[in-house]
Amino acid sequence: MNSAAVDSISPQSRLQRLGAFAAGFGATLGLVAGLVELTAGPHLRSWVGDKQDTTRLGLATIVLSLVALAAVAGWRRRQPSTAMQLLVAASLLVPGLIGFTTVGRLWYAPGVLLLAGACVALIDLREGPRNLRATISHYWLAALTSVLAAFYIFLGATALGIAGVLGILGGIVILSALATSPRIPKRLRPLVLLVAASPFAALTWWSVITPLLAVLILAIGWAALNRAPDSPAAPALTSVDPSR
Repeated sequence: MNSAAVDSISPQSRLQRLGAFAAGFGATLGLVAGLVELTAGPHLRSWVGDKQDTTRLGLATIVLSLVALAAVAGWRRRQPSTAMQLLVAASLLVPGLIGFTTVGRLWYAPGVLLLAGACVALIDLREGPRNLRATISHYWLAALTSVLAAFYIFLGATALGIAGVLGILGGIVILSALATSPRIPKRLRPLVLLVAASPFAALTWWSVITPLLAVLILAIGWAALNRAPDSPAAPALTSVDPSR
């Protein structure tokens, strides 16, 4: 009976479990890396990328890891919704990439595991039916841009003075642009992203993190805004007559 139960587990299910385990383990290692940078970063400069502000970057690494852990928890739900699946993939991919800029060598193992988990999550999404694939194709860029904007707001909250204010306002403008993209003329969409993302990145260029986020927001956000509901690429919402 046990052998029959094992045989009934599809290769896809095994891959999902392996991906969730890798991502969970990577997020846990990321938490450890963040704590090490926060508590002992000044004594381990070569291991944390020779960062000067190990306190804020340590906190940022911990937050990134917690976001990834929350994503893994959502992924392990029995029947996650399409929106949850999209958020899981984005919430593993973005921390996995950004972490390389916050904690140096200590992120090598966590980063690789999180990116592996993100790849499995994306494969899981592509295995859905045609309408699911159409939904994913249309909205995954917006989901990823939303996560990037959320990190912009977080980093703005940790910054000081006018730079922090601009970071928070920039993230809010990006989220607002995603929500109202059909009402924004196409020629103005890149300008909105540029105005929202550039000031904070320019004032904190030395951090590496914010310029990287700004580049990702401009590239991915522009593609997401161009896939507004009035775009021909938008998935059809009308029902199809099964008799045809």
